[in-house]
Amino acid sequence: MSSTPSTKTREELAGEYRKVVNQILTNDRRFTVKDGHLIFDGADLHAIAEKYPTPVYVYSEKEILRNLREITDAFASRHKNTKCFYASKACSVMKILDVIKRAGSFVETNSKYEIQKALDIGFTGDQIVFNGVVKKESDLELAIANDLYLINCDSFYELEVINRIANRLQKTANICIRVEPSVPSATHPGLVTAYHAKSGIDLHEAEKMCRMIMDMPYVKAKGLHMHVGDQVPEVEPFEKATRVLVEESMRLEKVLGIKFELINVGGGIPTPYRYGPGDALADNMYGGINSDDFAEAIVNEVHKWRDDIEICIEPGRKVVGSAAVMLTTLSCEKTKTNYGENHQVEEIVDWKFVDAGYSVFCDQLHWGWYFNLINASKAGSAYNGWMKLAGPLCDGGDYFHQGVDGEFFLLPSATEVGDVMAFLDAGAYTIESQTVYNNRPRTAVLLVNQQGKVQLIRREDSYEDMVGYDIY
Repeated sequence: MSSTPSTKTREELAGEYRKVVNQILTNDRRFTVKDGHLIFDGADLHAIAEKYPTPVYVYSEKEILRNLREITDAFASRHKNTKCFYASKACSVMKILDVIKRAGSFVETNSKYEIQKALDIGFTGDQIVFNGVVKKESDLELAIANDLYLINCDSFYELEVINRIANRLQKTANICIRVEPSVPSATHPGLVTAYHAKSGIDLHEAEKMCRMIMDMPYVKAKGLHMHVGDQVPEVEPFEKATRVLVEESMRLEKVLGIKFELINVGGGIPTPYRYGPGDALADNMYGGINSDDFAEAIVNEVHKWRDDIEICIEPGRKVVGSAAVMLTTLSCEKTKTNYGENHQVEEIVDWKFVDAGYSVFCDQLHWGWYFNLINASKAGSAYNGWMKLAGPLCDGGDYFHQGVDGEFFLLPSATEVGDVMAFLDAGAYTIESQTVYNNRPRTAVLLVNQQGKVQLIRREDSYEDMVGYDIY
């Protein structure tokens, strides 16, 4: 997905981006500058790249905890009976899960091995929610055997499998019925999950599923579940979808003579990737809303029903998105001329090549995601050089498509080979989507702990790792 050049002049764009860089370096809780280097919650990013091979991801424990606090405080001040289940698909590195657990949050999972990782790190079954449109029998058996807090049931077929396993094990399977509220949202089409989506059952079929469950001795319906989407920049979809869920819950309670224990509203709180003033409805990279906005929209609708009901939330991106940077080293450079069809010179392009491609940082290319970019080696220098940035992969599309002006980035003109580049807000869905294309290893992951010390929490793939699965 290519970026569309702005209608603003380069001078205007440069001025705006310099303000953003200044804000990051002087007024961002995560960053400072020391000796020209970018400091991330106490850790010198240039020095880190000298010690650990790049590309490498660096997480901040402080930022994860700050984000979790922001979310849980937003609900605690409005509705104390709220359970927060971190969506581990955003980043399931074991140490990150441990940080989440020690902070008192619970965990949402989407596969058998995500469940197993949660169990291995110390979450108990009653602290785990299981989501997903395809849950195999072995997945569901693990979930039911470990007494998971909720299985968000996605289909009638899945319900029959749950019932069969629960009867065989003679263990109760606690489920939420996932419904589609048919509410669109102003996010990337691939991130919409509540409107013409593959997830959940039709709203009008919730009663049928409830009636079936009432005849199942080892299956218990604890409530309804939904998920509006990810990186949703406004409150209206959350309000509308919660209203749909509340009204259907009220109707089912009355018609069936039951009382639900909870309502599960999913996640979707956005993370700002573009900073400063901007139209979030036109470009959801600006975020648009925060945890308070999300909580208020949800709680206001739920309280029209009951103020004693348990609310379950499943935030992911908002917890870890701003909590990591991806470091990559500038490894090569060249100047190239772009010619037109009649061989006329169209532009001279300053190309900078880094050691991270879409195999370790796929969101930029495949989702058209924007990330602020800082030269961590020359952070305090003037940002006055326009250049394109490319990765190392043997693929013509392996360059960074979302810059400050279309595909062009603004960096210090003194940027040179050996400098360390830091992509900000790189903590969500990046580690999880790495590949070994071109047989380049998946990256190491580091954590800056609360004391500012850097620790390795996942090592880089070795050659033995990469060929260990091959049989020859």
